[in-house]
Amino acid sequence: METMIINIKSEDDKHLFLSLAKRLRLKATFLTDDEKEEYGLLKSMLEGQTKEYVSKEAIMEALKK
Repeated sequence: METMIINIKSEDDKHLFLSLAKRLRLKATFLTDDEKEEYGLLKSMLEGQTKEYVSKEAIMEALKK
């Protein structure tokens, strides 16, 4: 299963996409601003993840700069 995010700018477009989703028997969910922010943070964390171990000392040194 894949997920598509569409930014809708008007109530008319919102109703059009919701009607289309219902007609195609797709699940449609609207996200709050907080949920969109959380998604963005998660995406950034996953993209930045290197799977390398970083020591506490290296982190503290980087924060001092």
